[in-house]
Amino acid sequence: MQDLNGIEFLKKIKDSNPFVRTILITAFEIDDKIFREYTKMKIINGFLQKPIGLHDLIKEVDTQLHYYEQQKKYPS
Repeated sequence: MQDLNGIEFLKKIKDSNPFVRTILITAFEIDDKIFREYTKMKIINGFLQKPIGLHDLIKEVDTQLHYYEQQKKYPS
């Protein structure tokens, strides 16, 4: 999406469906203040720094699926 960075994109996704689990994957430095704020607001649920291994990606996706299932069972 033009003129939209990854973090802004995650916010748009969460605004449309707050139950979606998101993983930020980046090779670039990100604004630490925004990262902490979005993590606290649960816009960013997981984070991986490139380069990433397949094992790390699988583990993070599995973690997010687990949290999603828990969220369905015990909504807050």
